[in-house]
Amino acid sequence: MALNIGTQIEIEIKRLGINGEGIAYDNKKAIFVDYALPGEIAKVEILEDLNTYYKAKLIEIITPSKDRVTPFCSVYFECGGCQLQHLSYQGQLKLKRELILQALNRYTKGKIKFGLVKETIGMENPYNYRNKASLPVMFQNEKTTIGMYKPNSNHLVDFTTCPVQDEELNKVYRLILNQMEKRKIEAINHGGVMRFIIVRRAHHTGEVQITFIVKEKEEKVRALGKYLVDKFDYIKSAYEVVNSNLKNREFFTNQIKLVGGEPNINETLGGINYKLAPNAFFQLNTPQAIKLYEKVVSIGEFKKTDVVVDAFGGVGPFAFYIAPQVKQVFSIELEKGSHESLVDTIKTNNINNISALLGDVKTVINKEKIQADVMLFDPPRVGLGKAFTDFLLKYRPKKLIYVSCNPSTLAKDLDELLQAYEVKNITPIDMFPHTSHVETITLLSLKTA
Repeated sequence: MALNIGTQIEIEIKRLGINGEGIAYDNKKAIFVDYALPGEIAKVEILEDLNTYYKAKLIEIITPSKDRVTPFCSVYFECGGCQLQHLSYQGQLKLKRELILQALNRYTKGKIKFGLVKETIGMENPYNYRNKASLPVMFQNEKTTIGMYKPNSNHLVDFTTCPVQDEELNKVYRLILNQMEKRKIEAINHGGVMRFIIVRRAHHTGEVQITFIVKEKEEKVRALGKYLVDKFDYIKSAYEVVNSNLKNREFFTNQIKLVGGEPNINETLGGINYKLAPNAFFQLNTPQAIKLYEKVVSIGEFKKTDVVVDAFGGVGPFAFYIAPQVKQVFSIELEKGSHESLVDTIKTNNINNISALLGDVKTVINKEKIQADVMLFDPPRVGLGKAFTDFLLKYRPKKLIYVSCNPSTLAKDLDELLQAYEVKNITPIDMFPHTSHVETITLLSLKTA
């Protein structure tokens, strides 16, 4: 019998879902409850019946989990930026491995032994780790604010500090808001042009880049960017990006203008100096990124004769870590800004065995007739997809290294690749502590028989 909306019941939470929500069952139908943990007995209220599952609100924890902790952020239950602050950090690391196991169980049906999934690599200090933020701007409560939208709403939860962001980013945002008030630069919902403010800070050099996403050109915004670069030595780069499509979730358009300082900021990683444009992808957690790249080198067991394709190469960090171990790396990237950053970085560091190629991976490989021994890929959350796995099954490099940020799409892709490859190991790594996200490194080798 179905549960009615508004019904309050006691349930036992069986596991956590991919978004960090607790999952219980009533007559084999799942009940999703935010902020509930496995093993807990909880009183909940049914909010929605969505045919295949219920959504419920947590009313009371009757029997708490031993892993339950008090969140360290004052707006945690409003913000939605983090999903797991109520779970101990060791509990989070265990959960993230379990999310991988759940996905493998669902999509590969026992074809991959769970023992191949290693323990999650965590952080020594899982706070203030994000070195880039893209925050919306809104006028509310008689002031201009930045923050995060409450999940599934248009309500902006404003904050002047965020405990998972680099504290220097927090300082820069407070500085910008102060200057916006002085200069009467208004948010878009208060008759102004400002939509988003993106701040990136290089972890090792301390250089800061600021990008203003605006509805239309605004001289006061450009003057602010120039002022910030001229006044503060550590702010090296400021841009204005005009994006008038208010429904467009993409920040960057072709209307991008440098309004102060240098086009790029510099970051150093593994002895390589990177030049980062505002729209170039770079890992947001530098200490964990170093562990990620080093782990790829470790499990890859590269040979000096290897030719490697770094698909979806971005600004090339994997390529630079791998290059000293191999004969040649072809780093392929579709996004022009990241490709240009990679080209600059290769020149700056005088690397002669990395080739930066712009375009679609399959098209470039066929055009250049690249014969790879190893292919590495770090795709978006949507994964590789059937078209790309079909390509790999025909192309057949001896070894694949799959870096994934989505357990479900990873498992789906692995199920396809198992036609010709065997999984050697899967290593989860926690790139975003206190969130439900988990990164993994999977090593596959071509079957010999």
